[in-house]
Amino acid sequence: MLYDKDIREPLFDFLDDIYLTNRIIEEKKMGCSRADVVMVTPLAIYGIEIKSDADTYARLKRQVRDYDNFYDYNYVVVGTSHAYHIQEHVPDYWGIITVEQKKQ
Repeated sequence: MLYDKDIREPLFDFLDDIYLTNRIIEEKKMGCSRADVVMVTPLAIYGIEIKSDADTYARLKRQVRDYDNFYDYNYVVVGTSHAYHIQEHVPDYWGIITVEQKKQ
């Protein structure tokens, strides 16, 4: 089972590899929600919601609305337990990043 704390550092490494020049802000209040991660690049501001295997979708509808109001682009980052159903809970224009534990 992947928890939020297990996802963050590998996610930041991945984003650094993809976006090269960026700044990361964690736990940023926006509207009635809190963005897990805000990534600022020279061209856009990205909101990133992390749904670990321990999370539910209970607040996601409100979070999607707030993210859409505040950021140019949005991603949801999910653990394995959400990988097959997350597309039913976020708009088509959101990016989806799936995370799995590496088998030892």
